[in-house]
Amino acid sequence: MRKMSYAFLALSFLFSLKAQSLEETLSNLSSSGASAYVAPITGAFGANLNSGWFNGAPSASKFTPNIELKIGASGTFFSDENKSFSSAGTYRYTSSQIDMILQNASSLQPGTAMYNQVKAEMMATEFSVQFSGPTIVGNKNDVLEVKFPGETIQGQVVGEYSVQLTGVSGFLDEIPILPQPSAQLNLGTVFGTDVAFRYFPEIEISDLGKFSMFGFGIMHNPGVWLKNPLPLDLAVGYFYQSLEVGSLFVASASQFGIIASKQFGAGISVTPYAGLTFESSSTKLSYNRIFTSPAGDIAVPINFESEGENSAAFTLGATFDIFIMKLNVDYKLASVNTVSVGLSFGY
Repeated sequence: MRKMSYAFLALSFLFSLKAQSLEETLSNLSSSGASAYVAPITGAFGANLNSGWFNGAPSASKFTPNIELKIGASGTFFSDENKSFSSAGTYRYTSSQIDMILQNASSLQPGTAMYNQVKAEMMATEFSVQFSGPTIVGNKNDVLEVKFPGETIQGQVVGEYSVQLTGVSGFLDEIPILPQPSAQLNLGTVFGTDVAFRYFPEIEISDLGKFSMFGFGIMHNPGVWLKNPLPLDLAVGYFYQSLEVGSLFVASASQFGIIASKQFGAGISVTPYAGLTFESSSTKLSYNRIFTSPAGDIAVPINFESEGENSAAFTLGATFDIFIMKLNVDYKLASVNTVSVGLSFGY
C-alpha cells in the first residue's frame, strides 16, 4: 500500500515537486494574482480528472460478467500562451515592498513623520494593480511583477513603480504536459450497464498532508432493450471524481455524454471508440498570505475557486484486447487537450 501511495504522488509534477515551496510561492500573492498564476494547472486538473474513464461502450447484453482493474494515466498539454499572463487585480503590498516604492517613486525621506504616515496608509490599502510575468508553468528564470499605478497619498505624490516578486517565478519551469495516474475498477455488464470506481483511502504524505481520491462512473447501452441489434455499441455515461491533497488543493470534476465503439475480432481484437462529452470541473485553492508587521508575521487566509476551461470535448481512441489484457490509447480534443493511456486486466 505504501508503494502504491507514492505512485499516486505522480498525479502531477505540481505535487511531486516541492509542494511546500509552492505554498511559500503562493504566500506572496493576493487571490487575484494567484488565480491567474495557477490557472494553467487548475484547467489541467479538471481535464485530467475527466479523462481516461472509458475505453469503449458496454455491450448490449443483459448479463455478461466482466471485472477489470485498469491502471491508467492522463496528460494535459500546455501551450506557449499558458506560460505567462498579464491581468489586472488587487494587491496589498508588504512593508519592504512599500519602502521600495516610496524610495524609488516619491520624494519622501525614510524616517520622517510624513514618510511613516504615507507608509502606514499604504500598508492598510488594497491597491488596484497590474500583474505581469510567468504562470506556474512558465520559465523559472522569469519573475512576476506587480505594477503600482501611482497615487496621491496624504497629499504626497507616489509615482508608478513595478515591484518584482522574487519569490514568484515559473515553478514548473515550462513543463510541456501535466500527467496524472489513476486506478480504476470496472464492473459489468448487467442489462447493458457497466459501473466504474476510482478510490484511494486517505493517507498522510510527508510535506503534502493528507491525500485522498474518489470517483465513480456509469454507462448504459440502450441497445439492450431493442429487438434488433445496433451496428455498434452505443452508450450514455456519467462520471464524477474528487481529489484532495493536503490543505492546498481540492478538485472535483464531472462529465456526461455519448460513447460509441465497435469491436473487431475475438480473443485478440481491436475496438475503436469515440465519445462526445460535456464536462465541468473546479479547483479550490487555500493558503496563507504572509505579512510582516511590527508585532511579527501575520498569516491572512486566502481561499478561492477556479473553474476548468473545458465544456464540450470529443474523444477518439482504440482498445487492443489480448485475452485477459487490454491496452487503450485515446486523445481528447477540447479547450484543453488531453491524451490518455490505460492497461486493464480481468475477464
